[in-house]
Amino acid sequence: MKKKQIAKVDPEIVAISEVHAALKDLEPDAQSRVLTYVAGKLKIAPATFETQQDLVERQREVELDSRTNEIASGGREQEGEGLEGISPVAKKWMARNGLKSKQLSTVFSLGVDEIDLVAKEVPGKKLKERMHSVFLLKGIAAYLGTGVARFTHEQMKEACLHYKAFDSTNFSLYFKSFSSEVSGSKDAGYTLTARGIANATEMVKTIC
Repeated sequence: MKKKQIAKVDPEIVAISEVHAALKDLEPDAQSRVLTYVAGKLKIAPATFETQQDLVERQREVELDSRTNEIASGGREQEGEGLEGISPVAKKWMARNGLKSKQLSTVFSLGVDEIDLVAKEVPGKKLKERMHSVFLLKGIAAYLGTGVARFTHEQMKEACLHYKAFDSTNFSLYFKSFSSEVSGSKDAGYTLTARGIANATEMVKTIC
């Protein structure tokens, strides 16, 4: 009697099927949070799940970038005015938004190896509001220095403690409310989404 040959199932396919089954009935924001959390637990770089609005905002940035490229690359009027250490990407962002290094220096430590948030205070009367401001402004500080709005949990926590914006009890709850602007986890670090960068830019314009 011949034995039936059992086909081997690719474990990756099985995993995909199980993850899909577990997530398909959840809301998009919940799906994103679950995947980001799991990525953090596995210590892998989390994917950024952008909404349609994020994609539109990113496309708008690309279009604006092409129009302001000459301004940023030339930048003769700003040369020697505190642009040392600022990433090329951030220089374009500054030109696109009409921001000068003198303005930004009231909020960020320009001209040093690691640009950081140094504002005397951050927007927000309530603790949650200040925590939100710290997330956005720390993202811009990183963006200015590296061209990527990414920072660690330790950096965020240190800034929150400085600005009296850290609540360990409600941290997870507050962070979830920022999910459209910030992705990541304690282990993997945090990154501003396209919407987060846009909102952070408006905040910078307001306080500079």
